[in-house]
Amino acid sequence: MSVSDEMTGARVTVVRRLAWAETDAAGHNHFSVAVRWLEEAEHLLWRAVGFPSMVPRVPRVHVEVDYAERIWFDQEVEVTLGVIAVGRSSCTFGYEVRTAAGVVAQSGRHTVVHAPDPEGGSRPWPEPVRARLRAHASPAV
Repeated sequence: MSVSDEMTGARVTVVRRLAWAETDAAGHNHFSVAVRWLEEAEHLLWRAVGFPSMVPRVPRVHVEVDYAERIWFDQEVEVTLGVIAVGRSSCTFGYEVRTAAGVVAQSGRHTVVHAPDPEGGSRPWPEPVRARLRAHASPAV
């Protein structure tokens, strides 16, 4: 089962190209690009579901990425991020990068927690946020 098969909630897909600044000395994707792309996609998702103010309130507590194929300078890819599970105060997202040929080059998961107070711990999701994250429809971006 691919990560995209696990995405049952809100999801976004963005088409982008690997920039020169995102390559390593060999001309393909630097490993750190995956984390930046999943973060960009997550921010798009929060805007798409109507809660851009959540971005500074949802720190990542776990990140995992698998690299299956290299992505070369100026290569176009589709970056998809979608909700896998929504807990009481956490949310796990799936992440997948596909080449124009449909090959999965990167995939992974990351978990955030709802922490609205920088001095405190996690808090339960507000019900409107939970409902939007669980929505099966892909929001427009």
